[in-house]
Amino acid sequence: MSSFAKPGSKFSQKSCFSHSFSKLCSFLSKVKSKPSSKDMDNELINDLIDTVFSCVLPYIQNGSDRNSVSLVCRRWYELDCLTRKHVTVDMFFAKSPSRLLQRFPFLESLTLKGLPFRLYGENFHCITPWIEEIAVSFTRLKSLHMRHLAVHDSDMELLARTRGKDLTVLMINKCHGFSSDGLMHIAKYCNRLKTFILEGNTMRVLDQKWVHELALNNTGIESFSTKSSDCLYDDKDCTRSLALLAKNCNQSLISLKIGPLNLNYFGNVFSHASRLEDFVGARFDENGEYGGFEFPPNVRCLGINKLHVTLFPYVLPLANQLTELDLVFIDLDPDDQCFLLERCPNLEVLDSMDVCGDRGLQVIGQYCKKLRKFTYRFWPPVHSALASHVGLISLAQGCLDLEYLHIELTGISNVAMECIGTHLTNLHDFSVGIMYRADIIGNVPLDIGVRAMLIGCNKLERLYIHLRSRGLTDVGLQYIGKYGHNLRYLSLGNVGESDAGLVELSKGCPKLRKLVLTKCPFSEQALATFLFNLPSLRYVWSGCEWAMHRPSTKC
Repeated sequence: MSSFAKPGSKFSQKSCFSHSFSKLCSFLSKVKSKPSSKDMDNELINDLIDTVFSCVLPYIQNGSDRNSVSLVCRRWYELDCLTRKHVTVDMFFAKSPSRLLQRFPFLESLTLKGLPFRLYGENFHCITPWIEEIAVSFTRLKSLHMRHLAVHDSDMELLARTRGKDLTVLMINKCHGFSSDGLMHIAKYCNRLKTFILEGNTMRVLDQKWVHELALNNTGIESFSTKSSDCLYDDKDCTRSLALLAKNCNQSLISLKIGPLNLNYFGNVFSHASRLEDFVGARFDENGEYGGFEFPPNVRCLGINKLHVTLFPYVLPLANQLTELDLVFIDLDPDDQCFLLERCPNLEVLDSMDVCGDRGLQVIGQYCKKLRKFTYRFWPPVHSALASHVGLISLAQGCLDLEYLHIELTGISNVAMECIGTHLTNLHDFSVGIMYRADIIGNVPLDIGVRAMLIGCNKLERLYIHLRSRGLTDVGLQYIGKYGHNLRYLSLGNVGESDAGLVELSKGCPKLRKLVLTKCPFSEQALATFLFNLPSLRYVWSGCEWAMHRPSTKC
């Protein structure tokens, strides 16, 4: 069997097992027909291991696991090179694209990442050299993701003309430097797209004809997003183009996330997009006409800007089937929001602005038992219903399946942290920020609470703790090092007492790759010690300075 059969296909599975079985049979026949020989047996066993492993390796998708495999021996390194389909490249330390392709000649998916704006300012990395190499050499490329990069119209044109016929996934996130003219090239030449994502970009919008062109040239788009990119602005023209897209892709379109176009113009879009499951971004217009309006029947993910109680007759029939809900920038008072949440028992993902306070968190804990991902942002104009450690305790006790929790509170306590460690044992990503009023309840450091949380949440890979005072002492930092066995990303703000805390932290966290420190009392000498004590570390950002360490191409 070819090592590059598509993982997951019946053919690849059947070929893998049949080929391994034949090798095993051959080995057994040799052992039976020939005298026993230690060297011969070792050679045959190694050959069998390589054969079986070459069939298993394509199913190992995690980049870290792949990197570990490639370090075992030369043969496994070569197998990894030949079977690796996806690579993520950090552009700040990037090797040349030709060197990347030399190591991984059969790449089908590539992610190119620059540094976030808050860490690197306006000095975005230019992607042009990579696009030029992709146009010539990356002949198997089907998926390209660009993030935090400078992308020009000429780059898009070259990419579209050379690789457009092969690309099925194109994602451009938080980039700048291009315009709607560049998108027109993508729309003309990329006619096999299944996923097209434009989110958080800064671009020049000259016209919106590219949306119509995209609709004309594609019939298999499954996911289309222009969320937070402000590249769509004319309600009637855009919705006509989106209706054409929905019509031509009516058998495939599942996810549609767009900028703040008026919702009342989406009637025709929904009439064609009968299979639509995700819809986020449209804006409720209280002066719009909604006669005969209805959402597609299979909607599972919903997010409406300026959502108002007037829309409840259209939203509530879907509430029981919703698994994802976006309640950011809504126009609901606390009673209405709680009323809606009480009718969404199957929610798994919830993104919310702070309008309900502790009462809202208690409702979520009581009714949304299946919640896995929850983001709770602070909204400065609202001061009457802010969430605290009380609401966090109710949430942790009720939503036991949470894996991702980002929350901003008025105050935090050791009891709340201990509660998280006791109940949220599946947590992988935890962020807590103190934004207003109080800070550490009872003026007791969070050391004990952080220790209990880390002991209970032993799967935690990302941790973000930003306080308004020194709520975590050097002892607390020692606990993070001691119990943060699986931490890969750590962000700390206003914590620690002295350099000793950072040094103690560096004695643990064996898998840590990224460290962000804000307003922490650590010297450059302590930071240098930290860098050399952690061989896994790749990036450190302290205060307003970005420190680089151990450049590498991350796969």
